[in-house]
Amino acid sequence: MLQRIQTLYLLISSVSMLLASIFPLARFNDGTIVFEAIGIYFNGVMTDSTWALMVIGAITSIIAILTIFLYKGRLLQIRLTILNTLMIVGFYIFAAFIFYRILTTPFELTPTSINVPSIGFAAFLPLVAIIVNILAIRRIYADEALVRSLSRLR
Repeated sequence: MLQRIQTLYLLISSVSMLLASIFPLARFNDGTIVFEAIGIYFNGVMTDSTWALMVIGAITSIIAILTIFLYKGRLLQIRLTILNTLMIVGFYIFAAFIFYRILTTPFELTPTSINVPSIGFAAFLPLVAIIVNILAIRRIYADEALVRSLSRLR
């Protein structure tokens, strides 16, 4: 049962959240301030830790991998995928809060204004994870409907 399409969807979700936790989410002032899931770096030195964002990204990645191997319990698979999607939304909300805090709080040795940030590709990976989670939920539900319709025929 590991050859189902929802396995591929959940694997894409896991990898995208893992990459979002590793790569920079945004850069400010031409790279002097870098926002990653593990922390905020100013001139290469971590000034603020955002380890909770990294933990959320790692947990969502692990949940997606574990959900792949629960193929016999399709309803549990659906519930875990919904939970995973909600956690990814929480990842985005927390990242937006930190992003706003960076924009409004001046850093030492920098001008009071921070220029337009350059958003990294890692900031869009949780959106990819949300989309493929929704596709996985639809496919898991279709499998459950197929199994129920076949058991009615017996």
